[in-house]
Amino acid sequence: MLRRDVEKMILGSIKEIIKDRQYFYYSTVGPDYCHLTDEGKDAIIDLVNVLGSRMLVAMDKEDIERSKQLVLDQLKGK
Repeated sequence: MLRRDVEKMILGSIKEIIKDRQYFYYSTVGPDYCHLTDEGKDAIIDLVNVLGSRMLVAMDKEDIERSKQLVLDQLKGK
């Protein structure tokens, strides 16, 4: 899985959380009155716990691929 795929999953999950009144209280009065509910806070923590490790794995894979490409380019004389 690529880093950008995990980023899309994180952003999509956050959008779904804030659309659900069980997880996020939205007030038309203003941003000072909008907040995560306790269930929303738990959902965000769960999201980070699940997708955080996937993000790190994806970043490590990208770093390894970038390193391999640098070595190959140096060997080719680029």
